[in-house]
Amino acid sequence: MKKVFGLTVCLLFVWFDSGRGQYLNLQHHFDFGKDRHYFTNTLEGLGVDSWGAWFGFIDVDHKSLRSGTANHDWQIGTQLIYFELNRYFALGKLLRISGLKSWDFTLQYNDSDADFIPYAFLAGLSWNRLFAPGLDSHLEFLLRQEEGQKLGWQLTFVWFKEWQCCGETCQWLGYFDWWQNDAGCFLMAEPQLVANLKFLGLGKRFWLGTEWEINLAAASEKNSVNPTLFLRYDF
Repeated sequence: MKKVFGLTVCLLFVWFDSGRGQYLNLQHHFDFGKDRHYFTNTLEGLGVDSWGAWFGFIDVDHKSLRSGTANHDWQIGTQLIYFELNRYFALGKLLRISGLKSWDFTLQYNDSDADFIPYAFLAGLSWNRLFAPGLDSHLEFLLRQEEGQKLGWQLTFVWFKEWQCCGETCQWLGYFDWWQNDAGCFLMAEPQLVANLKFLGLGKRFWLGTEWEINLAAASEKNSVNPTLFLRYDF
C-alpha cells in the first residue's frame, strides 16, 4: 500500500515540477458492470519537459456490498488500487534528428495492491501524431515483463478528439491495449465520451461522461463490458 501512495505523490510532483503540465484531472466513476456496483476515483496527469513527458494515473476502487467487499453499500475505504507511471523521451529532441520528431522512447511501470494483478515493466517506442491534425493519437510498441512470467509484448493505441456541439465542448478519448503473456492474448479498451458542464453554470472545469471498459480474452468467460457514468474535474 505504501508504494502505491508513494508513486502517487511522485506523479503529482513531476506534474507540478515540470512547470509545463498539460493536464491534471480527477474522475469519480459509478460502475455499472456485472458484480461491480462500486465507485472508482481516478487521478490522471500529464507533464511535459525538455526531455519529453511524464504520464500517469491511479485508480482507487471503493468497497460496496454488492461487489462483496463491504458490510454495507458504498463506504469509504478501498478494495483495490491500481496505477501506471510512464516516462517518454522525445528522440527527435534528444538525438537532434528531425526524422525522429514523431517518435519517443518510453519506460513504464504498472502495479497494484491486489495479489491477482502482477506488476509489469514495459519498454519500447511510441509513434506520435498518427492522424494529425484530425485526431490526436499515438501507437506504442512495447516489450512487457510481468512478475513471474516470460517476456511478452504489448501494443497500445491512445486517441483524443475534441469538438463543439450546440455551442458546448465534447471530447472522445481513450485507449486500447493488446498484449500477450504466459496465459495468452488479451485486449482491453476504455473509450470515453464526455461533455463540458459550463451550460449548468459550473464553469469550464467540470465534465460529465461515460466510459466503457471492454475486456476480450481467448477464454470467453473472462470477456466483459463494464460501463460507467462519471464526473471529471480538471485542475
